[in-house]
Amino acid sequence: MKPTRFDALANAPTSRRKVLQTLAVLAGTSCLEGLQIAGLDDSALAVLRDGEPGEWATGGTKLTGRLVFPNSPNYNSARLGWARQFSQFPLVIVFCQNAQDVVNALSWCREHNVAFRARSGRHCLEGWSALDGGVVIDVSNMNQIHVDTSAEVATVQTGATQGAVVTALGKIGYAIPSGGEKTPGIGGVTLGGGIGTLARSMGLACDHLIGLEMVVPSGKQGAEVIQVDEHNHADLLWACRGGGGGNFGIATSFTFKIRPISTVTIYDATWGSADWQHVSELLSVWQSLTPSADDRLGSTFNSNSKKNGSIASNGIFIGSQEAQLRQLLQPLLGIGTPKVTIQTMSYLDAWLHFAAPPDPPHNDKFSSVWVYSALPPKAIETVHSFLANAPTPQANIWCLSWGGAVGRIPTEATAFFHRKAQFYMEWDSPWTNDTEEGQAIAWVEQFREALQPYVNGSYINVPDRSINDLRTYYGNNLARLQEVKRMYDPENVFHFEQSIPPN
Repeated sequence: MKPTRFDALANAPTSRRKVLQTLAVLAGTSCLEGLQIAGLDDSALAVLRDGEPGEWATGGTKLTGRLVFPNSPNYNSARLGWARQFSQFPLVIVFCQNAQDVVNALSWCREHNVAFRARSGRHCLEGWSALDGGVVIDVSNMNQIHVDTSAEVATVQTGATQGAVVTALGKIGYAIPSGGEKTPGIGGVTLGGGIGTLARSMGLACDHLIGLEMVVPSGKQGAEVIQVDEHNHADLLWACRGGGGGNFGIATSFTFKIRPISTVTIYDATWGSADWQHVSELLSVWQSLTPSADDRLGSTFNSNSKKNGSIASNGIFIGSQEAQLRQLLQPLLGIGTPKVTIQTMSYLDAWLHFAAPPDPPHNDKFSSVWVYSALPPKAIETVHSFLANAPTPQANIWCLSWGGAVGRIPTEATAFFHRKAQFYMEWDSPWTNDTEEGQAIAWVEQFREALQPYVNGSYINVPDRSINDLRTYYGNNLARLQEVKRMYDPENVFHFEQSIPPN
């Protein structure tokens, strides 16, 4: 029999008494009317709905915004994220409409000692933006974008999606460097770094963050809104440029320095299953070619498993340089028999070309590394072996060329540490059933272990719960991040499985 919505609370990382206590606080409104909670009889429900003055203190703060409770018709869709292997059951999801709603939600959670998570685009790959038996503070309804072209700045609420931001800026000939997917929230993207094919020409999304509005803990049980820039709370601005989401507070608005961009030249190269025998050679040539190429080129390399057989490389070159780009790529395009397209278009059209089609929610396990020195033949063979023996046809690697503008910024200038690598690599394996799940997770973890002699670090926006040392993400910047944590969140109000601790 399919479990009810609250059966999951029996195994939640929250005591039964805490669940009941929180539900009782919520019972001050009619939100529990008609709610069926497994294991509770009508008399117990009546106590929760009516409350018992003196036993359940409600404090002075009320939850505001659009509230979704377990008995709400859209609760199931509201609680789920992109990574569908995680299925948490929050007590309430607060869709904040403004910064005051965020202040109220954080204050309410602190007053009642209720666990919470901050959420924007629901793309946390390890499911850490939701939780069982607590409050999800969601900013996705806060998605306004305002552009001041005279000052070349954009003010973006943190619930806006990456696709919405790229589209709004691209329509008027501007950009910030960011990733290539439409649906992630710009909040998480930016706070973790924001990597993509403009990194070599422009840097990262977080490098263009010049100010933000953030809700942080205040006093023993409260919260407040602060304005952050180079002159106010500059240490927190430093930390928000790559220090990851959910560590210090809840960002409600970003101010970006935007960059003019017009014509770009893109290339698409794909190899079919007949050419999969060349995967090692293609990766070897790509890693020697693109990280040291003209800074105007941002390039990716992707190979699916041998069972699938497809290989692809694509990229964006700033400017209208089709002949120059073809010549630059010739060592790569001369291997096997690829289908190659090179064309000139606007940056927005190029981004949309590579962003489509959208990636629907599914079960998937990821991990990531930074390659600081070119992979030697033995490491290339390791990659080949794992792809040849992948558990599912859709298992793959994805690589992004590095260097250029992103590498010219000192590692200590922002919280984002991994600037001196040659390229970035991530891999994942999706699954559709329980048997494939175990195989996929084991493959991803064994792949990471096998690559360790040749690579360094990991990307905080592609977290891996098997990582035990946060220096893997933050390198030598971890100590300063902890200093910022002690200043703005000394009681560790913002904590989750791999959050930055104060000590």
